[in-house]
Amino acid sequence: MNYVDIFWAFLVLLMYLVDVSQSDCKFPRHGPKVSDKDLQRRIQPLVGKTYFGTDRTNSYKYFFGVCTLASNLDRIKALNMPYGMVQETQNDETKKFYGIGQYTNSTIIQGRDWVILEYLDGQPYGSHCGSEPRRARVMFNCDSSVAIGDEQLVIYEEENNKTQECFYLFEMKTSVVCPTSSSTPGLSIGSILVIVFVCVLSLYLILGCAYMRFVLHAKGKEQCPNYSFWQDFGNLQADGCDLVCRSKTSSGSRSYKGIGDDQLEGEEDKDDHLLPM
Repeated sequence: MNYVDIFWAFLVLLMYLVDVSQSDCKFPRHGPKVSDKDLQRRIQPLVGKTYFGTDRTNSYKYFFGVCTLASNLDRIKALNMPYGMVQETQNDETKKFYGIGQYTNSTIIQGRDWVILEYLDGQPYGSHCGSEPRRARVMFNCDSSVAIGDEQLVIYEEENNKTQECFYLFEMKTSVVCPTSSSTPGLSIGSILVIVFVCVLSLYLILGCAYMRFVLHAKGKEQCPNYSFWQDFGNLQADGCDLVCRSKTSSGSRSYKGIGDDQLEGEEDKDDHLLPM
């Protein structure tokens, strides 16, 4: 192998590394605590893929690259910016391209079965939205029937009737963001305790009733296991409820009587014969 072959091999390797490095979103607004790789893990199978779609009126065509350049078209490359979403005008004779957002300045919001990827720092608006930079929001919604590579970009609207924070909204249905069995949350401790309590109570009633009926030959309510205990327990509950929750009122006025006052009232009549005549 001569030096020329080594040079070309090194050049191909360098181009490959550059291409790989370009297929990554950057999330500067999320801070350094979480790596970019971890943030885009949910959509990793789509990273590097490109899509396109048109709006309902066929006035605009949109090119979308998942953490990569929106398209390999020369007109898009000529923008010389890492635009992950590009708008192409369809009505003009000379088609114009506008960068809507850069994948190197992204934000991401994740839910259980959805992910919103936002590209910022697009080309500024002309006369509306306060001439702020454009931005694009792509919502990935779970659809298990859509295979990887069969996704379609759907344009919802351009929210530009404001003075600031305008954005383009897109949707893409994919099975990539669908929750897996490992990501599905399990039962909480409270739910487990309730299930255990219901199972133990059911076994207690079923086995207890069977024992009382077939072994001790009990009939009627006596078939309930520990019937006398539960009867007393119910009475105690009723007494407690009566004491706490009910108020007994009487029509007559209440007066205080000491201990033994009723006995003293009867003693006065009994001592009358002891008085001198």
